[in-house]
Amino acid sequence: MEKYLISKQKNSRALLLQAPKAPQDIGRYVKFEQYWVMRGSVPARSQPHYIITPFIKKNLLNLVRATSTRRFPVLLQGPTSSGKTSMVEYLATISGNKFVRINNHEHTDLQEYLGTYVSGLDGQLQYQEGILVQALREGFWIVLDELNLAPTDVLEALNRLLDDNRELFIPETQQVVRPHPNFMLFATQNPPGVYGGRKVLSRAFRNRFLELHFDDIPEDELEVILRERSQIAPSFCTKIVAVYKRLSVHRQHSRLYEQKNSFATLRDLFRWAFREADDRQQLAVNGYFLLAERVRDDEERQVVKQTIEEVLRTKIDDDAIYAMDSLPPHLETSAHGVVWTKSMRRLYILVSQALKSREPVLLVGETGSGKTTICQVVAAAMRLQLHVVNAHQNLETGDLVGSQRPIRSRHLIEARIHEQLSGLLSEYHHSKDFGDNSLDALLRLYQDCPKPVLESLPLQARQSLEQSLLQLNSLFEWVDGSLVSAMKAGHHFLLDEISLADDSVLERLNSALEPGRKLYLAEKGVDHALVIAADGFQFLATMNPG
Repeated sequence: MEKYLISKQKNSRALLLQAPKAPQDIGRYVKFEQYWVMRGSVPARSQPHYIITPFIKKNLLNLVRATSTRRFPVLLQGPTSSGKTSMVEYLATISGNKFVRINNHEHTDLQEYLGTYVSGLDGQLQYQEGILVQALREGFWIVLDELNLAPTDVLEALNRLLDDNRELFIPETQQVVRPHPNFMLFATQNPPGVYGGRKVLSRAFRNRFLELHFDDIPEDELEVILRERSQIAPSFCTKIVAVYKRLSVHRQHSRLYEQKNSFATLRDLFRWAFREADDRQQLAVNGYFLLAERVRDDEERQVVKQTIEEVLRTKIDDDAIYAMDSLPPHLETSAHGVVWTKSMRRLYILVSQALKSREPVLLVGETGSGKTTICQVVAAAMRLQLHVVNAHQNLETGDLVGSQRPIRSRHLIEARIHEQLSGLLSEYHHSKDFGDNSLDALLRLYQDCPKPVLESLPLQARQSLEQSLLQLNSLFEWVDGSLVSAMKAGHHFLLDEISLADDSVLERLNSALEPGRKLYLAEKGVDHALVIAADGFQFLATMNPG
């Protein structure tokens, strides 16, 4: 490119720095640096919390250039925590484009992309289009996360959309859907071979994308990101990054074939920075809880502890931080039968500190070490319900997030409708008792009521009756799984023996474990499919070592 395109220009440097001309219909575009991004259908919002360092700015400019044609899909490849998905979400938000994502796994079904049959308001099965079809029609920016985890048949179904034709065929409805002008498709993946379960995509398939490769965020920019995001003292950020660098160097020298960040990842640094600390001693204890207490080898735990003590110039006393007086005073009354040994005190303090910062918790230990018990004790101490699911090899995603199921116990629905009709008719007939009438008789009486009379009855009671009648006529209904129920209610959720569950089930839960704590129910259809965890929700898991 330099030889044939740039070197022939008189002032090649000025040419490279020249900003593109403003488009004629400038009102339809949003400017990012020197580039123009087409404005979407939703209001554009600034993102002051998103920290743009020189490295991230370079990646963002590459991403903007890749989206400028709005014709070619973009594949982002890079290690975990390198900001692939967050960059797309940032650009979508500041340009007013609606952002949606699908988490792929080994058992991703094509129905999650295209749509499925659901029970309609009239009780009959009807086809409801999936999130990809909705994004095509309405011009959303969609991200297919972990693309190289998706099954081959799902990837092949996308070929026609990724071609120059840019169209999607829906077999169930025999329709061909062409994209809205604002539609953009992105995909993200971790490098195959480095991360388990990721397959190598064929060259022919990857050629359909514009590929961008992201690296880890440079260490010299970590301090800036930590300081701006967490708003803690700059000296604390310097200490946290110094610990990270020392541990990375130690891992490189001591374990040649292990990753340099296996002691600590970028997510660990953010968790450390977001935990409350008033002084260096508390900062050191927080780092010890996060980094040292998850290491199983005693020698490696001492390395982490010694590194934190040397950088922060303080001492960490295990006996003091896990002393009996560190437990809340009301704990003995809410934890009957628990003997508070040092091991149990340690477990309680580690779990409660993590949940206080809204971090998901994985407890690894031998059978009988008190993992499940401590989860129950913590939930009871916080006066919250604990939903428990025991994982096994045949656990399905639907067991956790929910699924369409045939309606059972119709007699209970009929009894509820009978009670609702009796109450409404009693108001119309001045407290006359209708309890002995059959359901059919009550329905006829209700339907024979004049329209002005029906409109005079309480609106909420009438709406509740209509919903019950629709449910009675339906064949299937969506039933939330235990995880979704806990998210909506703001309860604790425990996945016991998580290592027994299939990887595809666990990959499906990724977005619920991120700070946003969201879960998109593609199996449910596009209506009311996004679940955002209520305050109080916490995710816990246990497993045996191995």
